[in-house]
Amino acid sequence: MSTDQYVIDLTAPRREVQYPHGIIVKFSDKLDLLFPAELPADALDPILSEELDLVGLLGDLVRAQDRSAVGEIIELLFRRPRLPKLFLDAVKATYAILLDEQQYADFLAARPSIPDYVRLTSGLVRAYGVDLGKLFASAASSESDGPTSKQTSPDFTSSTPEESGSAPDSADSSESVD
Repeated sequence: MSTDQYVIDLTAPRREVQYPHGIIVKFSDKLDLLFPAELPADALDPILSEELDLVGLLGDLVRAQDRSAVGEIIELLFRRPRLPKLFLDAVKATYAILLDEQQYADFLAARPSIPDYVRLTSGLVRAYGVDLGKLFASAASSESDGPTSKQTSPDFTSSTPEESGSAPDSADSSESVD
């Protein structure tokens, strides 16, 4: 047995401790779903696919700084008319990865609504501790092509006392300043 101390120990108990049998979701009175305790990496493949190109879409939104977000989203949807269908297909494919075959069939048979997908996905994101914003973060989004900002104040001001506790030089309140 090694006496080394590990910085990262992937054999240590993970989310399975909190959800030993998986994440149980009550979808309806007749349907409970069991999701894996840990989010498999391949579950994000449909959402991150090149065909869907969500990263490219978000990059276009970041570059459109001078326009309203809603206006830009509408324009991007017109430029990518297949995007809503591709996105819904990607979400469904993600659930097909997360659920076993029978559960997925039962889930689809329950005819989930768009709000069902949103609520379920939001709940799973919280349970899995996944921040999709960080997944889609672009290194370029933090760069700036603009000029360097200007200094907002001088290095020192005449009102700053030289010594701690001394008062700044100022005219008496009874004196008038022209």
